[in-house]
Amino acid sequence: MVIFCPTSSGALDWVRRSDVRSVARFKVMVYIVNRQRRERLDRAAVAQLAQATLDAVLRPRLAAAVDVNVAFVGDEPMRRLNLTYRNIDAPTDVLSFAHLALPSPYDHAPAQREAWFFSQMTASLDGERPLLGEVVIAAPTARRYAERHALTFAQEIQRLVIHGVIHLCGYDHETDAGQMTRLERRLRRQLLASPAAW
Repeated sequence: MVIFCPTSSGALDWVRRSDVRSVARFKVMVYIVNRQRRERLDRAAVAQLAQATLDAVLRPRLAAAVDVNVAFVGDEPMRRLNLTYRNIDAPTDVLSFAHLALPSPYDHAPAQREAWFFSQMTASLDGERPLLGEVVIAAPTARRYAERHALTFAQEIQRLVIHGVIHLCGYDHETDAGQMTRLERRLRRQLLASPAAW
């Protein structure tokens, strides 16, 4: 599920770029925020996968021009987000909050989206990098889903990162005709080493 939040900075309270203890910056554009303590995370691997997904979906030049936050939380904060934004009073595994509305990937080729961004957005940013959006993952729910699908926790996190970042790029499996699902499967095969995670 993608939620559009057109703001110039992160809409989620726990994503504060000035909080150096909780934010690790990798690859210039991906911020990893860990607000849970139950699961160990490989922040560098998450950032690299988010970067690779952005490169594959948006093309490297556009992907390098935007920031993305990936936040890990517990079930209770995720339940509150799910209730607030989707009116569902239960935790979910992943939510994506888009901050930058790119032209639709269903109606525009990657080159057109890139051309639009560099002709429209760069003039209004005054040298600031725009926040494409935030992917929020509930680590305890991800652990339960991993066990249910006979995956490791790391494999489930990989699937959720790819899924969430694709949403930030404008795709929505709840409304399209299978394009996002096909793209996600292709990226799993392309980016993930283990066939079990495909």
